[in-house]
Amino acid sequence: MTQVKRFKLVGVLLCCLLITGSSNHLGAIGFWHVLNAKANVLQSYWNSPVYFSAHLEQLPNTSLAVLARNQISSAQYMYSLRLIKKDQSDTAKQFWLSGINELTISERKILAAKLFEQSRWSDLKLLASKNKLPAGDVLNHLKLQLKAPQSKISTAFINDLGFSSLKNISKPNAQCMFNVLTMSDHRSGLYKLTEFINAYNKQPEPRENIFCFSKPVYVAGMLECKSNVNQVAKCDWQLSKLKNQLPNNFDFIVMMPKDGTANVTKGTMLINSKANYSVFLHELMHFNGFEDEYALPKTKQAWLCTQSGFVAPNLFVSHGESPPAGWYRAKSCQLGGIAYKPSEKWSIMQYQQLGLSVQYRKLWLKHLDMTNGNPYRHPSALIFANKATLN
Repeated sequence: MTQVKRFKLVGVLLCCLLITGSSNHLGAIGFWHVLNAKANVLQSYWNSPVYFSAHLEQLPNTSLAVLARNQISSAQYMYSLRLIKKDQSDTAKQFWLSGINELTISERKILAAKLFEQSRWSDLKLLASKNKLPAGDVLNHLKLQLKAPQSKISTAFINDLGFSSLKNISKPNAQCMFNVLTMSDHRSGLYKLTEFINAYNKQPEPRENIFCFSKPVYVAGMLECKSNVNQVAKCDWQLSKLKNQLPNNFDFIVMMPKDGTANVTKGTMLINSKANYSVFLHELMHFNGFEDEYALPKTKQAWLCTQSGFVAPNLFVSHGESPPAGWYRAKSCQLGGIAYKPSEKWSIMQYQQLGLSVQYRKLWLKHLDMTNGNPYRHPSALIFANKATLN
């Protein structure tokens, strides 16, 4: 390169630096006027778009909103984040959705994280449908929310959340009288089970080392659960893919679908993810043979209420025999015999919200001490083919 050419190149570079410096200077001046002199933000932006785009975070909401409403994608993104932070996610949606194609992967990750914090599942689902939701934890949480098959979600991710997959179910605790396998097919169910387990472990009932629970196992795609809020919760164990994949060394199962009223059948509890802890404790007592003290279904009364004597730790059926001293009429049997219960007042077996009383805790412990729990280990033969089933 000749010396003349070198001088020309240096001159060009100096001009570029001067122009750039001048541009930044003009941009700063325009930006200052918007902040302090109420200058027209849209006109100022178009005079120095690069400078404004780099300093959008410093703009007040009113100025940022003007740019966002004029389809400036960087402003749409920034303004939508502010709206989400103010719990105005519905309004925010019109801005980030309009400029979604212009966002970088990093920006989409930040947007997704903010939507996740607000539990905006429909918005995250929309992002995923447009292939704009980046891979990562938020996408995995959405898969859990949408009940994606467990084979479609990273086992490591499930484990990091404190849950289990079918491949790594924890072993039963030999110190406990009963070991309970807990499962759910959706995200809120996994978290609700964890909440129940933590509450139980803080105050074990009826005492320590009676029930031990596995980490909640994610089983979406392996079991079909169909019910609504007004129906008894039901899951199709007979046709499920789970049938031959569950361990056979647990005493009971807790399965948590989204809907349906709680019930216990053959060592399996079904309880929905909107239930509260007192309902869960009520159902645990069913595991050990306790009966409801409100009117039982007629189909159950047809066989239970024809029996005599103690049909449950808390229920005595009389066909003319004298009930135990200090027991009181129960509503359980409207057909057949007359049912009696140990408490004159309502108990947890009549109204779950009351919680466990001292009297019923003692009754529970007395019954377990007498039986060691043996008559009540009866997981469903539909699941555990090698374990006996007792009705």
